[in-house]
Amino acid sequence: MKNILFLTLIGLFHGVGCGYDPSAQNDSAQKLEVDPRAAKMWGTDLAIAQARAKTTGKLVLIDFTGSDWCPPCMALHDNVLTQSEFLDYADKNLELVEIDFPRNKPIDKAVELTNRNLAKKYKVQSFPTIIVMDAVGKILHRDEGYGRKNARAFTADLKTVLGR
Repeated sequence: MKNILFLTLIGLFHGVGCGYDPSAQNDSAQKLEVDPRAAKMWGTDLAIAQARAKTTGKLVLIDFTGSDWCPPCMALHDNVLTQSEFLDYADKNLELVEIDFPRNKPIDKAVELTNRNLAKKYKVQSFPTIIVMDAVGKILHRDEGYGRKNARAFTADLKTVLGR
């Protein structure tokens, strides 16, 4: 009985640990095309993004992610954060920062430490966590998990919440 309870708890914590929701998978078996701008638009340094935001008047969107192990993170990336509808909006309104916690790909030790400190500072409890802030760091919006929205719906929600 103890073993069953232990295994049940392990399964539960594994799912909760990244905010996993099996229903968050893309309904379509078709893989969406990544907009080629995505690689250039997403940075990994919050300080650089904030400095840019001060000069451009944009907001900063941070994606705290487990890019290579968290199914909802991968779904958000594939279905929203690399899609044209979202990137069109981001190009005019957002500096984009990915704070990654990979398990299966190498990450520089200094970057790993910085990312851990940022997660602690912003009280990140699950992945994915999206935070939108102004250039000086005032948090304007926070969203945890991935609710199966496509890029159009996700972007529409951001426009409503941020008023831009």
